[in-house]
Amino acid sequence: MKLILPVITSPARSLYTLLGAVILAIIHQYLFYAHAPGLSIPIFILLFYGFILGFAGDRLHGLSPFAIFMFAVIFMLSITYLLFDNPIFYVLNILIIPTLIAYHVTLLLGYKPRAWWKAGIMKDMLLHLIPRNLRHFPTAFTSITSSYSKRVNEGSRAVSRKILFGLAISAPLVIIVISLLSSADGMFERLMFGIPRWLDEVTYSEGFFRFMWIFLFTLFFFGYVYGFVQPVSARKMDPEIAYWKETNTSTAQEDDISKGEFEWDTGTTVIKDKIHESNSDTLRLRIDPIIASTVLTMVNVVYLVFVILQFTYLFGAFEGALPEGMTYADYARRGFAELMLVALLNFGILMTILLYTENRGSSRLRLFQKGMLYILVICSIIILYSAFSRLTMYEEAYGFTYLRFLVHAFMLLLAVLMVIAGLRIHFERIPLAKCYIVFGLASYVAINYAGMDTYIAEKNIERYHIHQKMDTYFLSSLSMDAVPVLIEFSRENPEIQIDLRADYNRLNEREQAWWSFNLAEYRAHQALKEYFEQE
Repeated sequence: MKLILPVITSPARSLYTLLGAVILAIIHQYLFYAHAPGLSIPIFILLFYGFILGFAGDRLHGLSPFAIFMFAVIFMLSITYLLFDNPIFYVLNILIIPTLIAYHVTLLLGYKPRAWWKAGIMKDMLLHLIPRNLRHFPTAFTSITSSYSKRVNEGSRAVSRKILFGLAISAPLVIIVISLLSSADGMFERLMFGIPRWLDEVTYSEGFFRFMWIFLFTLFFFGYVYGFVQPVSARKMDPEIAYWKETNTSTAQEDDISKGEFEWDTGTTVIKDKIHESNSDTLRLRIDPIIASTVLTMVNVVYLVFVILQFTYLFGAFEGALPEGMTYADYARRGFAELMLVALLNFGILMTILLYTENRGSSRLRLFQKGMLYILVICSIIILYSAFSRLTMYEEAYGFTYLRFLVHAFMLLLAVLMVIAGLRIHFERIPLAKCYIVFGLASYVAINYAGMDTYIAEKNIERYHIHQKMDTYFLSSLSMDAVPVLIEFSRENPEIQIDLRADYNRLNEREQAWWSFNLAEYRAHQALKEYFEQE
């Protein structure tokens, strides 16, 4: 889908882009300097996309369904800073969101249109972030000087030169005069010699750091967007036929980017992703189907023996059939890491054989290989289930934590990826890379919205009611998301009230700017206020 955006393409394009970068940098320091992220994250992301599309929108290749999906993922992750207070995702998303934005913008506007599931787009993303960005830092300054030089005639230039010459002559005279007047008047002397001290204060003041913040981010924003406007140096291109020389990409060929057939025309060279893909196919490793079948047979024999002979040991713990001399905690702890590593190894074997085995040989050999792959998938899922059950019992014995919750989620994700790979064995047209990217992104968004702190608090309280065991220190360390649950639990466990009181005092003393607003903190504050006012 093509979009026609109102983009500034006048000769003063660089100057207008610089002005937009300055405004965006001012907003950026206003929202984030000495302020916690909150509502400011989604606000700034919308402004950043407006800036990118407003000044480089004519480089837009098109708007595919995946591009729309990517923007939904980015925006939903940004909203988590408004809705939740989880410390793990607070840090992770600070790293992940900018990476996804850089990937998304490169997909939309990149120098070489790439298929979104190909690894080449990551290289383009880094090129736009660093070398093409840095190359346009001087452009920010030349855009000002060139704009000025176009507006002044030769007479004005002569006047400017004379003024500069006059300033050079008057400088030593001014120094002499200031020295004489300072000797004649004490007040004037204190005023003049107080200037250096005032400058020192300004240099290390908040205003200086804000100015440097704006200056550096202005260069970054300008260089980044102009790296899409002019990704290649004009010296490397024929100005008469260069494709990116202020042309509109809407006139480009309407090839299907998802097939990697988008042409890049500079008048002398035609670059196709399809050519790159065909070249890479000739170089990548190919595995003989007999070798692959042999490896699968040997590995599957071991797994079948493991599953059949020890099936009771793997799953009998739920019925009390533990090995002699082993407690639930020992059973849960023993072998969990090894089983997870085996599952990951199996996933690697499965991907390698599915993607790199040559599609030749007799029909019986191909059928045998598919059967071995199915056995590998089934055994891997059984091993994952065993690890999952061990971790569940470990949580019942020692409690629920962030790490154990995330490991559970990862095992579920790996199981689904195994199932998709199993379907790929029969339905060879299933695009694994596309499915894994989309499902992985959707899963990460889902776990952000899963309410991890609330779940952990509820499960630990359930465990307390059964075993009368509770780590109150860990429970009180959960984020503001868990406060409503902890308030209910504090009525039967007064130890929690001390920590809730500390949270309440901290929220009362905190000065909250509107752009740092967080819904979880607001709800926690209101619930704590109502709770303690009733006492």
